[in-house]
Amino acid sequence: MSNQNEFKKVQLSSPHAILGKKGLTDDFLTHVQKLLKRYKTIKIKVLKSVATKSNITSFAEKISQATNSHVLDVRGKMIVISVYELEK
Repeated sequence: MSNQNEFKKVQLSSPHAILGKKGLTDDFLTHVQKLLKRYKTIKIKVLKSVATKSNITSFAEKISQATNSHVLDVRGKMIVISVYELEK
């Protein structure tokens, strides 16, 4: 499956992880790394209690740096990250 098709599939699926009120903990980042190892591309939902428009992109960048992944998309309160870069 190509990276583009995998991205589209993840966009339509339910979130693999939910970032809650505890924020970016070591446990959460470890969980995301395990998910990336298994699925390669994952979707993370950020709950309203922690999310503002300005900090969601900040969360996405911090998660991608901590897990050595790439941010593919940030829409609303959803973040899609992958171990692959999306070809344009």
